[in-house]
Amino acid sequence: MTRDELVRMLSERVGGDFAGEMARRVVEADAVAALYAVATDPAAALQRPLREKVAFRGAYVLERLYFRWPERFMPHAERFCERDFAAASGRGVRRCFGKVMADLLQRFRPSDEAAERIAEAAAEWLADPSSPVAVKVRAFEVLERCRDRVAWVDGSWSDLLDLFARNATPGITCRLRRLQGNNC
Repeated sequence: MTRDELVRMLSERVGGDFAGEMARRVVEADAVAALYAVATDPAAALQRPLREKVAFRGAYVLERLYFRWPERFMPHAERFCERDFAAASGRGVRRCFGKVMADLLQRFRPSDEAAERIAEAAAEWLADPSSPVAVKVRAFEVLERCRDRVAWVDGSWSDLLDLFARNATPGITCRLRRLQGNNC
C-alpha cells in the first residue's frame, strides 16, 4: 500500500467502520509507516479541502490503529513526541492526536525537550477559545500526564484547572469531577 493509494482511500466516501477497517488493512499490508506519513504530513500538492480531509481521516485511522495495535505504532512514538504532535493542525487531527498522546505518555517517556513541546502545544489547544470541547478534554489529559515531567505544568496546575473550568460544558464539568474523585 503506497502513500498515493492511502491518499486515494482516505479521500473516498466512507461507510460503517471506516477507521477500524482501514487500520486493519494498513496493518495487514505492513503500511503503518506510509499511513503515519500521510496522517502527519499530507501532500502539499493536494487542494486544501482534500488535504484537510485526508489529514483528519489519516489521523482517525492512526488513532484506531494505535489503540488496537499499539506495538505497530511504537516505532513512530519518538517522532510523534518530538515533532508531529505539536505540529498538528486542524481540530479533528488535534482530537485524535491528543487521545493518542494522552495514552502514549503512560507507555513511553519522551525526552525532556519533547515533553516541554508536548505540554506547550496542549496548553495552546486548551487556551484557544475556538478549540472544540473534545480537543480541550484531550489537551487537558495530556497536560495532566505531563505534570510530573514538566515543572511549569505542575506549578501552574491550579491555573490550568481554572482555565479548563472556565465556561465549562457538561462534558468538561464531568471530567473535572472525575479528576477530583467524584462521579458525574
